[in-house]
Amino acid sequence: MDRTLIPVDDLDLSILCALRQNARISNLELAKELGVSEATVRRRVKILEEKGIIKGYSALINCHAVENSIKAFVYIKVDKRHIDEIANELMKENRLITLYRILGEYDLLCECLFLSMKELQEFTDKKLKMEGVITTVTHVVSRAYRPCEWVGI
Repeated sequence: MDRTLIPVDDLDLSILCALRQNARISNLELAKELGVSEATVRRRVKILEEKGIIKGYSALINCHAVENSIKAFVYIKVDKRHIDEIANELMKENRLITLYRILGEYDLLCECLFLSMKELQEFTDKKLKMEGVITTVTHVVSRAYRPCEWVGI
């Protein structure tokens, strides 16, 4: 994590890193780990929440263990006049994890999880044939050397 990108000091950064690893850690446990008082941790976490740096807490679910999912990255080149319309339509897809506007040869990058290759094929055959989509390239993940903790794949 690059400290220059967010307005935090070393203690805040340590708290953020610890919470990223285990959001259920108690303030007391975290204080002991960091060598500060529990009141300091509680106050710092509250400030980080108020600043919007900590947006919430969630469970990390290993989707692969639950569903035996197929992860795919889909690059989409679009007619720029339709980019927002296409992005809004893609956002309705329940298998979409992330959607980015990117620079380069393609305009959008989707990260998706599918239950089967058939489901992936249906997505590319139906959802990606809307007006304004020029071309797509799909990459299926075969192995994760360093998986995303938030997705589990």
